[in-house]
Amino acid sequence: MHEVAAAAGALPVRWDELWRRAGDDALDAIVVLGAPGCLGPSADSPGDVRFLTGWTPPFGPSAVVLRRDLRPVVLAIGPHDARGFRARLGDAAEVRQVAGPGVLADSVAGLLEASRTGGEGSAGVTGGAGVTGVAGLSELPAALADALRGALGEPRPVDGHLHALRVRHYADFTYRATAVAAISDAMVERVFAEAAARPCSGAELMILAEQVGRSLGAETAGCWIATGPAPSTTYFEQRELREVLADGDRLQIGTTVRYEGFYGQSLRMAVMGRPPALLEEHARRLVAVQDEIAALMRPGVPLADVAARMAELVGEACPYPAGEDPFRFQFCHGLGLSYSEPAMRAISGAGQADPAFADAVLADGMVVEVHPNYSVPDLGHVCAGDMAQVTPAGAVWLTSSARGLVRLGTAPG
Repeated sequence: MHEVAAAAGALPVRWDELWRRAGDDALDAIVVLGAPGCLGPSADSPGDVRFLTGWTPPFGPSAVVLRRDLRPVVLAIGPHDARGFRARLGDAAEVRQVAGPGVLADSVAGLLEASRTGGEGSAGVTGGAGVTGVAGLSELPAALADALRGALGEPRPVDGHLHALRVRHYADFTYRATAVAAISDAMVERVFAEAAARPCSGAELMILAEQVGRSLGAETAGCWIATGPAPSTTYFEQRELREVLADGDRLQIGTTVRYEGFYGQSLRMAVMGRPPALLEEHARRLVAVQDEIAALMRPGVPLADVAARMAELVGEACPYPAGEDPFRFQFCHGLGLSYSEPAMRAISGAGQADPAFADAVLADGMVVEVHPNYSVPDLGHVCAGDMAQVTPAGAVWLTSSARGLVRLGTAPG
C-alpha cells in the first residue's frame, strides 16, 4: 500500500521549505519539471519531482506547479501517470491528466497566467514581480523546453534549492537504502551461483540478474557484465555476451538498482577456476582501498577530501598513469533520488560538483557508493563496489555479498 497519509503530511512541508529557500516574496510561482524516470541515472529532475510528490513517471515528463496560496497542481501525461501520482498524493495536490507534452506545456502556461491575472481562485500576483522559479528545464526534450520558455518568461532557476532540500531531508529516504542493498546482493549472489552450477553465457546471466532484481520489488534492476580472461570493458548489451564462460574466465558484474526512487549499486569480481596471483593481489588491494575510505567517511569530513584520498589510493594501486588508464572513472558517488545525488557530487572528484556544493561535508546517514576501478596489464579492468553508510565511527557496508575475489570453481563442461 502507498503511504498516502504520510505523504499528505510530509510533502506540504517540503513545498513550504522550497518557497522559503527560493525567495518566497520574489516569486509568484514555482514550476518543477521532470524528465522521465528512466533517465534517472543521467538526470536529476526525476528525483526532484519524486521529492515533491512521492513518485515520478517512468517514461513520460511531468510537472509540479506551485502557486501562492493555491493547491499544488501536478501535470501527468495519460491515465497511467496520473493514476501513479494520485495513488501517492491522495488529496494533498490536484493531479491533472494531459494528452501529451504539447498539452503539458500549454497547461503550465495556463496555470501561470491564471495565477498572474487572478483566475482559478487566485488573488493574482501580490508582489507584482510575476517571476517564476523553475527547475528541470534543461533536462527536458528540446521541443518541450522550447514550448515552455515562452510561458516562463525570464525564470529564476531553483534547481540548487531543490538539491539542497533533498540532502536536508535525506533521512526521509535512507530506510530504502537497506532494501536496495539487499536486492543488489541477491542479484549478484544468484548470478554467481548459476555460473558455478552450469555452463552459462554472460547474456543469460544478465537476464537472470535483472529478473531477480525485479522479482524483489525493484522499480528498475539493470547490470553490466564483463567476461573473459582479461575483460577490457563492461558490457550492457546481450549481443556482446554470447560466449559461454570457460575455465580461467572472469565474471564481473555491476548492478544498478532503484527501489522506491532510491538508487543502489554493487560491483563484484569472480573467476572460474584458479585465479592468477596478480588478480588475487589486486582484489585484496581493492578491498583495502574501500576499507580505508569507509574509515574516513565520518560526519563533517569534506566530500572533496574523500575524493582526493580515493584518487591517491587508486593511483598507488594502478600501473597506468591517471590519464592513460582505459578504465578509470569516478570512484565514488552519493546515492539517493539520483544515481549520483547532485548535492553530494564533490565526492566524485574535482570538477564534478556544482560550485554551490563544492565544500559539502558528509552527514550521518549519507549513503555513498565506493567503487575503485582501474586497469592492469594482462588482467584488464578490476573493480569492487559497495554501498557505505556514514556513521560517527566511520561508514558501514550496507551491501553484504562476498567481497574480494569470488572463486566459482572449475567451469562446468
